[in-house]
Amino acid sequence: MIILAKTDRFITGVCHPRDNVDLIKKANIGWVRNDVPFPFKPGKFGELTPEYIAYRNRVNRYADAGLKTMCVTPYPRAFVEFGIDPATPEGLEVVERTLEWLARDLKAAGVGGYQITNELNVFHFRIPLTLEQAPAYIIAGIKGVHKGDPDAVLGYNSAGVGPDVQKMIEEIKPYHHMLDYMGVDSYRGTWSDGEPDDIISEIDAAYNAVGLPVLVQEFGFSSKGEIYTEEEALAYVRSAGFESFEEVYEDPEGFVERLPYHLAKRVMESPREDWAENALGFIPHLLRKWPGGSKKYRHTNEGQAAFYDEVLTKMLAHPHVCGAFVYSWSDPDVCFNCRYPNCPCETAWGITTPDEEPKPAYYVVQKHFARV
Repeated sequence: MIILAKTDRFITGVCHPRDNVDLIKKANIGWVRNDVPFPFKPGKFGELTPEYIAYRNRVNRYADAGLKTMCVTPYPRAFVEFGIDPATPEGLEVVERTLEWLARDLKAAGVGGYQITNELNVFHFRIPLTLEQAPAYIIAGIKGVHKGDPDAVLGYNSAGVGPDVQKMIEEIKPYHHMLDYMGVDSYRGTWSDGEPDDIISEIDAAYNAVGLPVLVQEFGFSSKGEIYTEEEALAYVRSAGFESFEEVYEDPEGFVERLPYHLAKRVMESPREDWAENALGFIPHLLRKWPGGSKKYRHTNEGQAAFYDEVLTKMLAHPHVCGAFVYSWSDPDVCFNCRYPNCPCETAWGITTPDEEPKPAYYVVQKHFARV
């Protein structure tokens, strides 16, 4: 493990915390990570929203309790809702100016670090930007936060380190001197086939691509759900009136029309040429099953704990890892993507229950984070 110059210890964190601060601290968690609401009312730079004020107050309460916050800066769609096109030079100036203001304002509240938005290689996070436009958005965010609070820990992240991410990194590299870390999110063993060693391999890939300390901004293992087969996916496609996946690519509008509203809406926010791929990407939500898994661990409470035990043992021994954020704190009642309560895709990642009762994984995290 490695300790960043701007921190006094290895970063032990959790995503999407709630208000049981004592329980968070008992797990030896020192950082919390969450999204900051866009600070300004539509079209009114400087006029704060109630949601942002509540967020700032929460950051302050965490700081008073001895917890540092890793702030995930606003997504591109937030600037669109503000009335700005983040794909234009003028819009990018507003992005930079907004994040400079944000960093200055939250410094007094006790924010410890920043992640410039989240996983822009994933389509529903970068809406309405294309992959080609995403690096400029990240660069504007880096420049803004660095101006506003140069003492804060600063970096950006990606979901895995595939060819699209490699291309993004090359464009952002001229600004890496402003950064403290490279973030990587890995869900091998749940969102795709894999084992704890595959998460370690993605950490290695991130370090090899950038040369910066690696902050694992998200990693986890769902405690619920089975794995679907290609036959099950094809059966769903056929139930929607299409004989093959290829037919979906030929008529993406027709397939999107048959999706549940919340998923169809997200697909239609992406570029038209990506509709088929993005719609089929929601198959896990449509089937309420996972696209991949582990051969060693099942998606149960006990399997989740065992997965964490192995991956944390290896992660905390890695020479280039500066911190790790568990995804996530507690199980929500409803999947934020499809809005179904029985969808495992976003309702079983927590190390505590919806009532913040510790699951077996909580005690594994507590044990390993005590080592640092």
